Amino acid sequence: MTIRSLFCALVASGVCSLAVSAAVLRVPQDYASIQSAIDAAANGDTVQVAPGRYREKLTLAGKAITLASDFAATGDRAAVEHTVLLGGSTDGKKGTGPILSVARDVTSDAQVIGFTFQQGDHGVLVRGRVQVLHNRFIENRDAVSCESGGAVIRGNHFERSRDDGIDLDGASHAVIEDNVIRGSRDDGIELRLHRYEGDEPLEIVIRGNTFSGNGGDGVQLIDYPGKTNRTIRLERNLFTQNAKAAIGATADGKTRQDFAGSELIEPVLILNNTIVDSNYGIIGGEAMVLLNNVIARTAHAALRRVGGDSVAGVNLLWRNGVDFDECDLAQDVFIRADPLLDDGARPGPGSPCVDGGAASLDDDGQRLSLPEESFQGKAPDLGCVETVTS
Repeated sequence: MTIRSLFCALVASGVCSLAVSAAVLRVPQDYASIQSAIDAAANGDTVQVAPGRYREKLTLAGKAITLASDFAATGDRAAVEHTVLLGGSTDGKKGTGPILSVARDVTSDAQVIGFTFQQGDHGVLVRGRVQVLHNRFIENRDAVSCESGGAVIRGNHFERSRDDGIDLDGASHAVIEDNVIRGSRDDGIELRLHRYEGDEPLEIVIRGNTFSGNGGDGVQLIDYPGKTNRTIRLERNLFTQNAKAAIGATADGKTRQDFAGSELIEPVLILNNTIVDSNYGIIGGEAMVLLNNVIARTAHAALRRVGGDSVAGVNLLWRNGVDFDECDLAQDVFIRADPLLDDGARPGPGSPCVDGGAASLDDDGQRLSLPEESFQGKAPDLGCVETVTS
C-alpha cells in the first residue's frame, strides 16, 4: 500500500481528519504517458499535459479527475492547437477505436479541457459523466459519442467529422452549448431516441451552437416506436448551409434523411433559432413547439410535415422555396418580412427581429414562458442573437 492510499484509508475510517490537497500530475515531466498519469491520479486531481503529439488509447474509470492541456491554466488557445491526441495507428490508418473512453463508473463529473482530438473512431466515447470543454475535434468519425451517462459539451470546435460531430445514443442526457460544428460528412448532432422508461426524464439541451456546412442535418432526431421520457430543447442556435435540414426528424430508426418526417411525440422545444441557406428548415414531428425562430432562404421548404400536437407562436419566414409543406399548423402567427441580418446573423438597423418575438406561448391551457433575463427590451428578438439595448 502506498503512503497516499494508506492516508486515504485512515481518512475514510475517521482515524485521520486532515484533507488531502488535489495534486497536479504533469506529462511528460512527471509521467512518461498520459495513461500512466491517469492511473496514478486520485479524485479531484489534474493530469496536465504539455504541448506535443500523443498517440494513446486512454481510459478514465473509477474516479473523476481533470485531464487538461496548458490551456486550462493559461487560457492560451495555442495550447489547444498544439496538444494533439491522435487516433489511428502508426502506419497512418484512421480509426482503430476511441481516443478517450469515459467508463460508466465515472459517476461525478470529470473534465476534459483544451486538446485537439484527431482522426479517432471516436474522439471521446462517453458512458459515464464528463464535461468536454474547449477542445478541437478534427477528422474523427464521431467526434463525441455518448452511449449512456451524461455530458456537458461546451465551447468546442468540431471540424470535418467523417460521420457525426456529436452522437447521442442510449440513455444519454446532455447539455451541448456554445460549440461550432461544421463540415461533418453526415449530421452535426445525431440524437437517437432509443427506448427509455426511467423515472427521471432525460433532458437534452442544445443551445448557442453554430451548425455550418454539414452534409446531412444540422441536428437529426431519430425516432423509434413508442414514447420515451425525454425532453429536447434547441435554443439560440445558428444553422447555415446544411445540406439536408437544419433540424430534421426521421422515423423508425432511419439514419438517412428521407424528408418524410416522423410521428415523433417527445416534446421538442425550438426557440430563438436562426436557420438560413439550407435545403430545408425543420422537418418535423408531432409535439414541436416553435417560438421566435427565423427561417430564411431555404431552397425547398421552411417547415415540412410539422403537425399533430405541434404548436407555433411568433416566427419569421422569408424567401423560402415554400413556407409550409404538408404542415398542420396555424399559419397566421408567422411573420413574412426581410429579417435584415448581417453575415453573423445579427439584426441590422430597422430589422423586424428586434423586439419582434414573444415572451410566452399558450398551448391548451399550458404556458411556456421565457425568463425575463433571457432577453433585452420589451420583448425577445427573433432569431439566435439578442440585441443588447442601452
